[in-house]
Amino acid sequence: MLFVLFPLTGCGILILGGAAAGTVGYVSGDLNGTVEGEFQNVVEAADLAFRENSFREASRDAGQHSIAYELWTPQDDKVLLTITRASKTLTNITIRVGVFGDEPLSRNILDEIKIRVK
Repeated sequence: MLFVLFPLTGCGILILGGAAAGTVGYVSGDLNGTVEGEFQNVVEAADLAFRENSFREASRDAGQHSIAYELWTPQDDKVLLTITRASKTLTNITIRVGVFGDEPLSRNILDEIKIRVK
């Protein structure tokens, strides 16, 4: 039994060790992604993506290492988006569309931000 557990433990460590920039997961209506880029650059990219895609900003709550947005799409879908500094060069983004989530739209929003990160 111990022989089987060691290989599984090693694989788990490899999988976790490989999780970094570019990782994306969709759980319970929330899309969670890690973007390679400094926090401020990701915030600027998000602001640009929102403007260029005609999102209306309802509220913004900014701190030193995180910012939370409440937005509305042109189709009147509510979007809650949080950007949080993970490290000097990695930034986490969480997106929820509507009450139950919308994975395709959430992924599209994340992609729109990623292509604008400098």
